[in-house]
Amino acid sequence: MTSYLIAGAGGYIGSRLAARLLAAGHRVRGLVYSAEDPVVERLAARGMAVWIGDLTRPETIDGVTDEIEVVYNLTNRMPIDGSALLRSLYVDGNQHLIAMSVRSRTVRAYVWASSVAPYGDHGESWVDEDSPIAPSYPLGTILATAEQAILQAVRAYRFPAIILRMATIYGPDRDPVEAIASGQLTIYGNGRNFVPHIHIDDAVEALIRVAEIGQIGSIYNVCDDEPMRLIEIVGEVRRRLGMLPPRVFDPQVGLRAGLDRSVIGMLTASVRLSNARMRHDLGLELHYPSLRYWIDERLPIELAVGVGR
Repeated sequence: MTSYLIAGAGGYIGSRLAARLLAAGHRVRGLVYSAEDPVVERLAARGMAVWIGDLTRPETIDGVTDEIEVVYNLTNRMPIDGSALLRSLYVDGNQHLIAMSVRSRTVRAYVWASSVAPYGDHGESWVDEDSPIAPSYPLGTILATAEQAILQAVRAYRFPAIILRMATIYGPDRDPVEAIASGQLTIYGNGRNFVPHIHIDDAVEALIRVAEIGQIGSIYNVCDDEPMRLIEIVGEVRRRLGMLPPRVFDPQVGLRAGLDRSVIGMLTASVRLSNARMRHDLGLELHYPSLRYWIDERLPIELAVGVGR
């Protein structure tokens, strides 16, 4: 039995990770903003110890890592929250949680879920963990700064941190098919940018494995085997639904409409992400090797509207 802390236990990833760990008989402490969240209440009923706190306010997390062996920092904010808030959470928040972890003397693994934003736009090139980072929008710059602070702690104090650059996570309640069908997903630019994905079940499995057998001080890309072009994803779903082909818009249209630069950056950057290191080090067999599997599951081609006409 292992003792885990999940910062962000009420979130999409954190809640599912907590459920997996509790079902396996482990001790889980969940750091959350509120105990009144229905998701948190359900996890508490299953045995999760709830800690109310905020990584940006260190006085609220004093002692949160006591007797904890593995720390997951899965906290997240929307890019539209602004650079100051994002920096406070990702840069300062990680430093506060690392300080608590060092002080506890029991933490043997610290896993932070970053994103692919630090890579920026790599066009047609494959991107692995040794590819140069080149942030092209504010969120990427902030996450890159947070990553460097964590790696500095690894180098200076042998702190047992691992960084995960997470692809876009999808699954139940976060379904790209529904987003496309409802018109929520707009293509800015020509849509030929590669967008890496990972199913939530595979993401949770990667989180569990990396804490056990991941290389301390390493960065892992967490994604499926086939990064797809955005226009290909949207076009295929719309075709199966009998909808018209997707329209594309100049990114400036979105910026003039008030969309955040980081939102436009994430929608237009091309990151053809490689998962070779994750596959090799973690021995992970994916349930969904490609987003195509999810699309086929949700929209079987034999039932697609208009197919064969």
